Amino acid sequence: MIAFFVFLLGALLFGATFSAWVWLNGFGCGMNTTGCNGFSLNWSDWEALSLFRPTFGLGAGFMIWGICLWIWRAR
Repeated sequence: MIAFFVFLLGALLFGATFSAWVWLNGFGCGMNTTGCNGFSLNWSDWEALSLFRPTFGLGAGFMIWGICLWIWRAR
């Protein structure tokens, strides 16, 4: 059961971080003075991604840890 909660914590953290990054991209598009017809995720913007890298890493780490706990306890 603990493996599920660790995995769930990681998935929530990873998902919240991804949502915040999408919101930041959308906010940047909306603040554009020339208007915005639509926006896409700016994968080349390493400045913004560097802010979210630690929480992406933590979320992924918790998910991997949860999977490892699940496999280890299934033996």
